[in-house]
Formats: sequence, structure tokens, C-alpha cells
Amino acid sequence: MKKLYILLLIIPHFLHATGGYDNGSPVGDGKLELDFTLNPGNVIEYGQSYITWNYGLTDTLAFHGYVSHEARDSTNQIYYGLKYTFFQNDSWDLSTALGFRHREDETHIYAPQLLYTYKLPNDYDIGGSILDVYDITDAENLGITYDIALRVPFTLSLLQPYIESSKLAFGAFRNASGKLYPTYSIDIKF
Repeated sequence: MKKLYILLLIIPHFLHATGGYDNGSPVGDGKLELDFTLNPGNVIEYGQSYITWNYGLTDTLAFHGYVSHEARDSTNQIYYGLKYTFFQNDSWDLSTALGFRHREDETHIYAPQLLYTYKLPNDYDIGGSILDVYDITDAENLGITYDIALRVPFTLSLLQPYIESSKLAFGAFRNASGKLYPTYSIDIKF
């Protein structure tokens, strides 16, 4: 556990942490997956602190979303929606989703969305999303975002009786404005 705390303190100094987002794998009926990205004390000027959730309503349908805090302008936002996994095999999980983001005085809709996971040996995977962001408030399409991350399994021995899996995700995020940021998150499935 001590190593995890040290990792959480060190990683933000090397990355412009904007937060991991989501992937195409279903979480499973009645299961909860939480993803954490920390930017303690807003150390990284363009970083964000995130908590992303997925709660399985069925084996293929989940309530998902995130809350985040942006360091640059201290903006808080929340996104919530439904995610449906429409394809699964030994190599791929593909999902789609529909949801709403509230940021400052604006409401955005994320649609359409494609969330994906490519499964690698030993429980590693590559996952992310492609989504269109539409500003409902100003009736304007803001553009498409892209997110990709390599997820590496690791063990949280102290929490092992309570969790199904844990992974570190390292990736990249391109926002609707076209800016590219490195990302990381700690992903835990209960």
C-alpha cells in the first residue's frame, strides 16, 4: 500500500493529468468500477482530478459517468449517462453510450459514442473512446474527442478481499479543441 501512495504522489509530477475516461468492457450486473486520476493541489496547470464510475444495471447495460475538477480555471463538471455493450468476443469489447455533461453554465450531450477495449494476454488491455460533444446550451457542435490507454493489471493486497481487479492506465486524450494530453488513472472493479 505504501508503494501505491508513493506512486500517486509521483505520477502527477510527470504527467499533465487530464484523467482517464472509459472503455468498452462491461462492468457486469451489480458490479461497480471506479477510476481515479489525481492532480493533488492542482500541481499540473492543465491537469484534472477525476472519478469515473461504471455501475452494471445488467451484464451489458451500465450507468456510467464522472465528476472532475480542472486545475486551470477551477471548473467542476459532471457527466452521467447509460452505456450499452453491443459486441464481445475473445479480443474485443465494443460499447456505445449516451450522456450529458454539465460544465459551468452549459449542458453538453455526448453522442454518438464508441467505447472500445482490445484484450491482450495476461489481463492487459487497450481501451478508450471516441465521442462527439454537442453544446445543447449554445446549439453548437464542439467536436470529437479521442481517448486511448494501456491498462496494466496490478494487485492492491490490502483491498484484495473487496475487489475483483485493479489496473493502472497510461494513455492519451485529445479534447474537442484538438489539444493532446497524456493521461493516467487507477482503475478498480469491486
